Amino acid sequence: MIGSAPFSAVAPRLLLALAIAFVPVLSTNMATAEEKSKSKSDSKSKSDSKSKSDSKSKGDAADKNASKSAGKAAKPISLGKYGDWEALSAQGKDKLCYTLGAPQKRQPEGKLKDAKANIFVSTRPSENVRNEIAINLGYATKENGAATADIDGNNFDLVTMKESAWLKNPAQEKEFVESMKHGTKLVVKASSAKGTASTDTYSLKGLSDALARVQQECK
Repeated sequence: MIGSAPFSAVAPRLLLALAIAFVPVLSTNMATAEEKSKSKSDSKSKSDSKSKSDSKSKGDAADKNASKSAGKAAKPISLGKYGDWEALSAQGKDKLCYTLGAPQKRQPEGKLKDAKANIFVSTRPSENVRNEIAINLGYATKENGAATADIDGNNFDLVTMKESAWLKNPAQEKEFVESMKHGTKLVVKASSAKGTASTDTYSLKGLSDALARVQQECK
């Protein structure tokens, strides 16, 4: 179990975040996590695999599958930029559409200057998945670690794994997305595996239009 969600519910999000994070994105300021961070994370996963639980083993398997998916993924096509967000699509085995946003501010700045963060809101029609949230923090976190998201005063609990975070309760995704669409600012607070706290502040300007474009492309 990861948080209150079973691993089977969280694993697809891990696959998605990793698969998207390491394909080229047509955006100047919405960068994904660097390959260097991924390599370190993969190496650590391999070295610790023998001493981890069955859930960890499943997580390692998910990582390997994600890497394969990333290698086969087509180059994303920009569908347009909307305020501080960009809508994109990619055609692999199945079509994927998503909107991508990067934080306007990261704290502490000194420790996070080389770490890239972003949020994906994705739609995969072939799986009947719409507006799925995946947050890339850009640094290693504690497994099953606690994090939070605040949208103009509306608070949501997150859970971390490797370099990503998701809603602790996946059933809140619809509420989370609606809050983002009508909000102005999103603040994500999390901690690294070493205990260093971070705060990422996102502008929500243009998100609603970007999501509408995504839904138009992936009906």
